[in-house]
Amino acid sequence: MKALLPAIALGSLGLAACGSVPPPHEREASTAAAIRSAHEVGAEQVPQAALHLKLAQEQLDKGKALMNDGDNRRAEYLFLRAQSDAELALAYARENKTRTDAQALMDRVRAARSTNPTTSSNPME
Repeated sequence: MKALLPAIALGSLGLAACGSVPPPHEREASTAAAIRSAHEVGAEQVPQAALHLKLAQEQLDKGKALMNDGDNRRAEYLFLRAQSDAELALAYARENKTRTDAQALMDRVRAARSTNPTTSSNPME
């Protein structure tokens, strides 16, 4: 029985060592890059995008704090959530730009049609 206790203790120590999670520096960097990308396309100017961008930044900051405290598993989870929010902000910002560009194009088409009444109203003709 005495020989069994050290083996159990060593086994438990080995499991604890395997259970540790390394600092998620790559995830932190990719999250920061996603946030920068969202800023570069003007996500803070689009209300839905701005909300997700703000959440992403808050989660990135919280993840950094958790990583500094050694809670790498939770930090990685927050970085993943932050990256998802940043990518969603980027998508909202791009959608808004596409929608704005499409509306401007439609306005130009309408203006051209009103100045040239012989043009068919059906764009397929």
